[in-house]
Amino acid sequence: MGFKRFSIRNKTLADLPNIHHLRAFALAARLNSVHQAAAAAHLSQPAVTQALARLETRYNCLFLERCSTGVYPTRFGEIMLTRVERALDLIGEAAQRIREYAKRTAPKKARPSPVDRLATTAQLRALVAIARTGGYSAAARSLGLAQPSVHRAARDLEKLAGVTLFERVSQGVALTAQGQVLALKAALAFREIEAASDDLEEVKGIVRGRLVVGTLPLIRTEILPDAVIALTERFPQATVRIDDGSYAGQLHALRMGEIDVLIGALLCPAPAEDVEEVVLFDDALSVVVRCGHPLCGCETVTVEDLKRFSWVVPRAGTPTRDHFEDLIGEDAVPGVIETPSLMVLRGILTKSDRLALLSRRQITYEERAGLLTALPMELGDPPRPIGLTLRKNWCPTGLQAAFLEIIREQARKSCEPDAGAEKNKGAGAYVALSAFD
Repeated sequence: MGFKRFSIRNKTLADLPNIHHLRAFALAARLNSVHQAAAAAHLSQPAVTQALARLETRYNCLFLERCSTGVYPTRFGEIMLTRVERALDLIGEAAQRIREYAKRTAPKKARPSPVDRLATTAQLRALVAIARTGGYSAAARSLGLAQPSVHRAARDLEKLAGVTLFERVSQGVALTAQGQVLALKAALAFREIEAASDDLEEVKGIVRGRLVVGTLPLIRTEILPDAVIALTERFPQATVRIDDGSYAGQLHALRMGEIDVLIGALLCPAPAEDVEEVVLFDDALSVVVRCGHPLCGCETVTVEDLKRFSWVVPRAGTPTRDHFEDLIGEDAVPGVIETPSLMVLRGILTKSDRLALLSRRQITYEERAGLLTALPMELGDPPRPIGLTLRKNWCPTGLQAAFLEIIREQARKSCEPDAGAEKNKGAGAYVALSAFD
C-alpha cells in the first residue's frame, strides 16, 4: 500500500484517531502477533484485525507486514510505533499519578484506575477541550459537538478515573489537580499522534508539517524572522505560526503542546519541572529616554535621579518588571504606565520625559534616528539570558529540529562583532532577539 498524506490542516481535537486502535497497533507491533495483541487488550482477534485495518486506511499507509510467522512493523510502522508508544506512556503516567493520589487520600476505597487502558479518545479530548476553554459549552463549540455529549464524556471519564476531575466555579468549570495532570498528559499525547503524520511524510521527502513558535511580548528581532524565512525557503510547504502573549499564557501553551518552542527572556532556573531552557545569548537592560531628556546632559545618573521621573513598565510578573521593582522599588514611583506594546512604549518615550527599561538592541533604529537614547548608567544587573524554552523529553519532527538548528545558528551569528551592520546600513540597525518583558 502506498502512502498518501493524512492531512491535519487546521487540526482540531476532533481529528484524532481512536486511541484503542492505536493501542491495538502498538501491542501487535511489539508482540508480532495479532492473536497475542487481542489477548493483551482483552479484545477478539477480529476486533484487533479491524482496528489495524482502520488505522492503516486512515493514514493510507501500511504499518504491519503480514507473514506466516506473525506481523512485523514496516518502516512506516516503526515511525508510527514510536509516536504511539510515547502517547500511551504519557497517558499511563497520568493514570499512575491518579492511582497514587487515590491510595493516599482514600486507601480503603481506592481501586486501580484503568483510565490508561479504557479511556476513549472522545473522553480525553473532552477533558482537554474543557481544560483549554474553561467550560462545557465552550468545549463543545470548539469540538463541534453538542454540550450534553461533552458533559457526558467528561463525567464518564471521571467515573473511570475514580477521582474528582472537575469542580464548579463561578466562571464555569475548573479542573482539580488530578484533572489538570490528566489533561496535560492527554494533550501532549494527542500532539504526539498529530506529529506522527509529519514524521510519516518526512520519510517520503515531503515536508508539509507544522511549527508553532511562541514569542514573549515586546520582542523585536531579526533572528526569528530570518530563521522562519530560512526554514520556509528550505521547506516551502511547511506551515509556521507565530504566537505572542504573556509569559504565563505562553508557558501554559507550551506545556499543553499548543506551541512547540517559546522564545524570549529566560528565568533560569526553568519555571516548571517539565520544561527546560536553552540559552542562545546574554542581553543587558538600559534606562532608555528620549533624546533631549533632562537626564541626558548628566555625566552620571543615580537611582535617586531616576525616581524623580515617571516610568513606562511591562506587565507585573515579567522579568523586566521584576528588574524595575528591584531597581526603583515597587511603590517608589507613582503614576506608572503599564503596557505590553513596544509600539506604544516608543511613542510615549519620544513624547514625554518618562523612562523605561529596555535592551539597547531594541532601540538601535531609534538611536540612529536621534529619537531615543540610553542613559550613561550601569544598572549592576547581570546580563539576562535570552533563549528557548522547550518541553523536556520533547521529540521534534524533522521540521521542528531544522528550526532549532537554524535559530541557534542565527543567534550565533548575531553575537559576532558588527553582526548585521552592513546588512542594515542606511535602513535601521540590526536588532537581535531580546525581550522587553
